[in-house]
Amino acid sequence: MQRLFRRLGAVESIGRRLRLSFRVIVLILVVPAIVSIASLLSNNMRYNAIIAHMGRVGDLKPKVAVDIPEEAWSAVAGYEDFSDVQLFEMIHEVNVELDVLMGSMVTPNQIELTAARRAMDTLRDKVVELGQQIDRGAPVVENEAKLEEIRDVAALVAEMLENYIAVEIDAAIEESAALNRMMVLSLLLEFALLLLALGMSVYAQRGLVRAIQAPLARLEHFAGMLAAGDLRARAPQAGVEELVNLTQSFNVMADKLEALMEQNRREQENLKKSELRTLQAQIAPHFLYNTLDAIVWLAESGSTDEVVHITRALSDFFRISLSQGRDWIEVSEELKHLRGYLTIQKVRYRDILDYEIDVPPEAQEGRMLKLLLQPLVENAIYHGIKFRRRGGKVRVVGRREGGYLHFAVIDNGPGMTEERLLEVLAGLGDDEATAGYGLSNVDRRIRLYYGIRRGLRIHSDGEGTRVEFTLPVRGQASDV
Repeated sequence: MQRLFRRLGAVESIGRRLRLSFRVIVLILVVPAIVSIASLLSNNMRYNAIIAHMGRVGDLKPKVAVDIPEEAWSAVAGYEDFSDVQLFEMIHEVNVELDVLMGSMVTPNQIELTAARRAMDTLRDKVVELGQQIDRGAPVVENEAKLEEIRDVAALVAEMLENYIAVEIDAAIEESAALNRMMVLSLLLEFALLLLALGMSVYAQRGLVRAIQAPLARLEHFAGMLAAGDLRARAPQAGVEELVNLTQSFNVMADKLEALMEQNRREQENLKKSELRTLQAQIAPHFLYNTLDAIVWLAESGSTDEVVHITRALSDFFRISLSQGRDWIEVSEELKHLRGYLTIQKVRYRDILDYEIDVPPEAQEGRMLKLLLQPLVENAIYHGIKFRRRGGKVRVVGRREGGYLHFAVIDNGPGMTEERLLEVLAGLGDDEATAGYGLSNVDRRIRLYYGIRRGLRIHSDGEGTRVEFTLPVRGQASDV
């Protein structure tokens, strides 16, 4: 039975489980009932056969014990000729009936009938002898003696039939008792099987509920995870055949949703990059106007060498700024771009501005996102050095540590108050007007292009401001 329960629990199809449960319950209820009814019918047939045999044997008894002796007496007494009596016909009828009874017996009680059959042959021989005596005119006394022998044999046969009936009565009683016991056992068995079938139906019902409820609960759980924003949530393969397609459809929907969200994220990133490039392009006109004003002023003053110097610096500045549309350039190119910018600013601010670029050769290898340092230096000049009458200095420091580049832009301007510093830090990710365009632009581009959560780090006090950031080194260009 335990194997059967395990087999019911192992079926992975609700339909097959229902069919198997139905078949098991049918087997439990119907097969034993059929067997029980068949046994009862068999016992009842045996009982009826025994009763029928006793009735047929009872019908033979008076024919043997009374009819045959009386028919013989009629011949001996001279009431009928021996040729007219029915002795042989009567003996033949008894013998045929005995043969039929012996061939259809349901009990092993055949000895008495066999002996009676042999005695009937003896009785027939006695009748033949009686006929021979009568034909040869034997004395009445001799015929009466033979008649007495016939009566004795007939009585013996009747006694054997009586004994057979007595034994059959005992067999009928035993068969009746067995039939009663079988009926009681059948009732008890049917009651027990009914209880078992009820137990099986309860077990099958609970198993069916578990088979459906557990996969649906898991599917609901993963659907909740997906609704909560976990796009990587996937429902495990259902153990129920009817829920396999539903689970697969759920996972396909999750895959498509994740793909659509990823596509939307990329589109948003591209949109942000386009916006940043547009904002970045707005720097050039303002800077160009100021630089051209400085060139005109130098030309008017006759500073030809400085005009050439600043013009070359401007050429390098815009050539690297454009970079043939590339976003990623060599670190050395970024530094060259920065030097061009500082050269131009040095011409404009003269004694107010001094600068230093401290980046060792090993830190100039690899590639980085362009135009990260120039906006920070510009911010240091316009918000720090510009407010000093002289002695202003901007330092650009770069170091490489493993696969990362560390840059810092340091100025010795007046710095920021603690309240202003907190305001700038809070506005880096949200409000450009609060943090300042240059700082916000660089911070957003670092986080967007490098996929990191933190961009700029700012430290400021009364002795100046330090803006720094850390980037992973890229080994090759990426035309993002």
